[in-house]
Amino acid sequence: MSKNLVIVESPTKARTLQRFLGKEYLVEASIGHINNLQSGYKAKYTGPVVGLDEDFEPIWEYEKGAKTRIDKLSKLAKNCEKIYLAADPDREGEGIAFHVANALIEKGQSNQKFKRVVFHEITEKAVKDAFDKAGKLNMDLVNAHIGRRLVDRLVGFSLSGLTSSLLRLKRLSVGRVQSVAVSIIKDKEDEIKAFVPEEYWNITNDFSKNKESYQGKLFEIDGISGKNLTISSETEANSIESEIKTLEYKINSIKSKARKTKPRPPFTTSSLQQDASSRLRLSPSRTMALAQQLFQGLDLGNGEEGLITYMRTDSNVLSEDSLSQVGSFIKTNYGDDYHNIRKYKTRSANAQEAHEAIRPTSINRTPESIKNFLNEDQFKLYDLIWRRTVASQMAESENKKTTLITSSENDKYKFLSEYDELVFEGFRKLFPQKETDKIPNINEKDTVNLESVIKEQKFTQHTPRYSEASLIKTMEELGVGRPSTYASILNTIKEKKYIWVINRSIYISPVGNALVEELKKYFSDSVMDYKFTEKMENDLDQISNGNLDRNDFVKSFWNNFEPIKNNYEKIADENPRNPSEYNFLRTNIICSSDTPCINSETGKEFEENDPPLGDKSLNDNLEKQTRMIWIRFRNKNGDGGFLACEDKACKVTADESAWAGFGRRRTRTLEALKKAMKEKCIHKN
Repeated sequence: MSKNLVIVESPTKARTLQRFLGKEYLVEASIGHINNLQSGYKAKYTGPVVGLDEDFEPIWEYEKGAKTRIDKLSKLAKNCEKIYLAADPDREGEGIAFHVANALIEKGQSNQKFKRVVFHEITEKAVKDAFDKAGKLNMDLVNAHIGRRLVDRLVGFSLSGLTSSLLRLKRLSVGRVQSVAVSIIKDKEDEIKAFVPEEYWNITNDFSKNKESYQGKLFEIDGISGKNLTISSETEANSIESEIKTLEYKINSIKSKARKTKPRPPFTTSSLQQDASSRLRLSPSRTMALAQQLFQGLDLGNGEEGLITYMRTDSNVLSEDSLSQVGSFIKTNYGDDYHNIRKYKTRSANAQEAHEAIRPTSINRTPESIKNFLNEDQFKLYDLIWRRTVASQMAESENKKTTLITSSENDKYKFLSEYDELVFEGFRKLFPQKETDKIPNINEKDTVNLESVIKEQKFTQHTPRYSEASLIKTMEELGVGRPSTYASILNTIKEKKYIWVINRSIYISPVGNALVEELKKYFSDSVMDYKFTEKMENDLDQISNGNLDRNDFVKSFWNNFEPIKNNYEKIADENPRNPSEYNFLRTNIICSSDTPCINSETGKEFEENDPPLGDKSLNDNLEKQTRMIWIRFRNKNGDGGFLACEDKACKVTADESAWAGFGRRRTRTLEALKKAMKEKCIHKN
């Protein structure tokens, strides 16, 4: 037996490791997950849901195509002395390694052959060091992986069909984390809808002295300032303006204060997704796909090599070797004054999964030096990771913040001007600060001229809608999901049309809104509760650390969840529906109780044959067009349409008179639909 078999997840990773390890090793890819929980009509059902037995043990089956891959690996393994499992260094990777090992053992391989290797960067040194330290599978991580899959199956299988039936919607998907994510978005939407804007006015003066001009914003009247100072009407603003124009002005004070700003720590999975979204406009899923490519290895002219460390991590920590490497780079290229060594501590509660931060495998591999080997997005993301890593070990930036107060002669009115001057770049060498206005050449007690008064009518604004970046930040703060799942969760709820992402803002769809409302009626204290979800994630971390038994975790969840689920099931049985034949089509209809149903694109009255609304038709005006209508049909011919209006004042939704037939097989004709629309929504003059 001349070779050792190494099993990884992907062909790209396999090629890179093969080059590092040489002829004594044969590197092959399992290509992702091998096993999944049983499902479908032929599944063995002995437990609470398909895929679990009566003792909450998993019942596995091969993923599509996995049997062929295992057969191939089994043949290769026969002639190998050892089998190294080199899947990714996290729960999911440990789970994949476990399933591959079990499948090969079932094929006759000895358990003694298997070794687990863990490395957080795909470089020759890191890989060879890992093989020197090869050990056993971490069964605590495996159990955490299995526990997550079991609980997700219990929630998803139990609730998806029931919720679809009760809402008369086809193929709804309920998930332990994804449904909570949609709930977060709905809470924001409810907050926005409840918001009542209030009028206020800003007053800014243009001042000058010796041909130098500057602006000052009114911030104090008769000693009243801050939130206590509100100019709430045009009449009030005009009165203030009239008085301001009659007064003389002087420099009341000029105060400067030094301020230092620390750089941000190296990237975790979450912070990388957030920064890539806000700075590079990359979706979380795109960011993770690119990071995977950079981690697994790209050809830089001398074969493939990993460019960054493992991209699924909760840790801000940099290794001693990388700290030394970064420090030397900074001193050589920027000078000693720019270096300030910082050691960050991980915030992860799960020490076993707290790896290094995301960093370049070689800091001397600058973005510009490899630009020609990367595509545009790969370069942008690598550049961001490289700069963030180097900046984290650079000196603080130093600014001089100057506050200039201009007051009226009687000190009744005071105007604020602020300036921020960069004194020392520090880490801003890599993240430049935006330029600000220069301080005018004036002194305290100087008199200044009033050139003009600028009045601006404003209205208080609701908090902004979530972007993908801010949603991830909120999910992290609430303990909903894990960094490794954020991208896939967002993808799922977008694909299911529970949310729309339009101009980087997230809107909840009528389907998502209805789903959350339904689930919150019955599960507000369990799967739809942020604290409950956070506790489950913490429990999974405890399993990973060997402090909690997997079966105890699953059974405890089921004992609390089952009575609520059973009650929900009873309600569904008492309200039989047949939603399976329906699907959603977006329309371009706007509707309310006091305006006609109109085509938002043509401005004309809605016609039955108007085409569905295309994605490119959803534009900046969506926020103004909140009364969007959705329509669904039984078949491609449009028979049995169902109209849903987001405006509750329009009573077309659930109008029983528009239904033909009765019971589970009710249908709705286009004629009945048209009649209901004319009666309830279209108002002729």
